[in-house]
Amino acid sequence: MLLEIEHHMCFTYDQFVRESHMELRIEPRSQTEQTLHEFHLALGPPTRITRHEDWMGNTVHWFSITDYHKRIELLIQSVVEVHPLPNVRVIDDPLPTEQANDSSGQKASTTDQMALYDFTLLTGPVIDSEKLRALHSELNLSGCDTLGTLITTLGEGLYSRFTYEQNVTNYASTTEDFIKAGAGVCQDFAHIALAMLRLSKVPCRYVSGYLHVEDQANSPSQSHAWIEFYSPSQGWIAFDPTHNVHPNEFYATVAYGRNYNDVPPNKGIYQGNAKETLEAHVVTRPSARQEPIRIREESYLDLPVYQELPESERPMGRNTAGEAAASQQQQQ
Repeated sequence: MLLEIEHHMCFTYDQFVRESHMELRIEPRSQTEQTLHEFHLALGPPTRITRHEDWMGNTVHWFSITDYHKRIELLIQSVVEVHPLPNVRVIDDPLPTEQANDSSGQKASTTDQMALYDFTLLTGPVIDSEKLRALHSELNLSGCDTLGTLITTLGEGLYSRFTYEQNVTNYASTTEDFIKAGAGVCQDFAHIALAMLRLSKVPCRYVSGYLHVEDQANSPSQSHAWIEFYSPSQGWIAFDPTHNVHPNEFYATVAYGRNYNDVPPNKGIYQGNAKETLEAHVVTRPSARQEPIRIREESYLDLPVYQELPESERPMGRNTAGEAAASQQQQQ
């Protein structure tokens, strides 16, 4: 499927801020399962944008705005071809013990173990706790004998036990918060699935991206999160715990990480006492283009900045130094 994705973000401040520094992970990857044909990033106020790759090969855009401003807008447009995904074969790998096995049943090499090590840890928002281990026991995951059985049991257990609901958690919520609330969004489902698999010693990673929804009038598209787990016989296999399915060509991958903290769509700081509001909208649609051409380009939106704080905005004896994080929760 050739998929057009439009992601608009607007940051507004209730008073002028002096500086903003932000990094973005919003460019879809090119890899075996998908090809990025076009990518366009428009930013206002105009400033220099740099681009690099992080330790997982995710594309990172970074920029700074060092004059006074009250608004930042970003418009990201991508065209991604998601190739038809093969059906997942029966996953009959035995569950790993302290060391992962390869497809022949032999213990994985030290190099392989090191490459997977980061994806076996309970860190960040994926918190080890009594409640987490109690949930692992209640879902009867210790009774599974193969990786395939584990994934099926996990998917059905999470789908029946937890409810998808917005505005119950936020971007900083942990697995403890999700268990307590009994509800959350895709980010929370991904984190709890990572926790359950890592307690079972299965390497797994967080995936951020987009999910195309056909009925967008009733269910608007948003950024999405799911996971991939490691099968010694088949490699990395994608699984969406929010919907209890293996992803298909409607899923476009942006970034991989140990958890959400590695791959938020946006992360940054600004200087000032202003309150920040973020509005984010995503639209996806199948593309009718016949000959997409791979393009990466940046352009600029005409939003004002000021070298000096306007006279009417200058505080009377108020210290405007400070900083705040800017991020958004993955919702779908």
